[in-house]
Amino acid sequence: MNRAKPTTCIFLLFALLAGISSAYEYDDDLRPCEEDKCFVAIHSDVPRCWIQGDNQNIDYMKPMDGGFHRIPNACRRSNIFGGDGYLVAYPSTGGVVLLRNPLAVDLQYLGLPNTHDTARSPEEDDDLATRMVQLGAQWWPNWDLYLRHSSRVHDGIFYDYHFPSKVDVAFPTTGGAWVANFTRDALRYRYEDKVCQSWLPHAPDLWGVKMRYALTMNDKSNMMKDLGGTFHASVDEVPGLAKTVHEAISLFEPFKERLNNMDDDGYRGRFCANDEDEDKDTANEKPEKPRWGIGSLFNELR
Repeated sequence: MNRAKPTTCIFLLFALLAGISSAYEYDDDLRPCEEDKCFVAIHSDVPRCWIQGDNQNIDYMKPMDGGFHRIPNACRRSNIFGGDGYLVAYPSTGGVVLLRNPLAVDLQYLGLPNTHDTARSPEEDDDLATRMVQLGAQWWPNWDLYLRHSSRVHDGIFYDYHFPSKVDVAFPTTGGAWVANFTRDALRYRYEDKVCQSWLPHAPDLWGVKMRYALTMNDKSNMMKDLGGTFHASVDEVPGLAKTVHEAISLFEPFKERLNNMDDDGYRGRFCANDEDEDKDTANEKPEKPRWGIGSLFNELR
């Protein structure tokens, strides 16, 4: 049996170390995010962040399931046709207001084209952000918090009321608003049980299909009515729906601790565990589940 010579092993070791160190070096096409004026600031806890082409990339080395994500180019208002489907505004208050895969009728309502992506005009961010939250868009403090947790939800990790729900809004020309509120958790089928049921329903099977074909806000309103949406005579009567960016920031406040708790593997296993299998001390650590309805999550759990 042939054995590698000591000099060969030493050479391979140095080559490996050199490869590891070079992975953290940047060249002209792989630059640290903070050096590009077109991109927004990244949260300081992100271990690696770099720009490659038109994309801002972040790589979470911890927590272990944080993963790798790509942030939309902040020089563009949207990347619906050439990216992951986000419409974004960066208000002067800080943070990011986003809509994922907005409907054509929503783009029309916001005064944006539904045929191509548009460049971002920073001076329009505050006004657009305000109109977006009125359509159900949500404010997040930074991209890395949103992407890390939304990817877990997408992968099937049960978040329930720890992650903001999906809010759809339509404004008919006759006045008022139609509103629907759905869980973002994936359908769990065989794994659903009485303890871990979502506090909100999933969107009806036809929801995405019908909404996609709405040409006007009246179309969208009628479809929401047919599929179980709730009508409010005044937008001011809609609980949990922001009218301003400041209200959207306030609505996000209770989620800060809940999302932080979901980084704890032990907590994730406890919050939907069966009370009968727990001692009293452990059960007391679980947050109270909100009552059913759009207002419960935002207004009751503070």
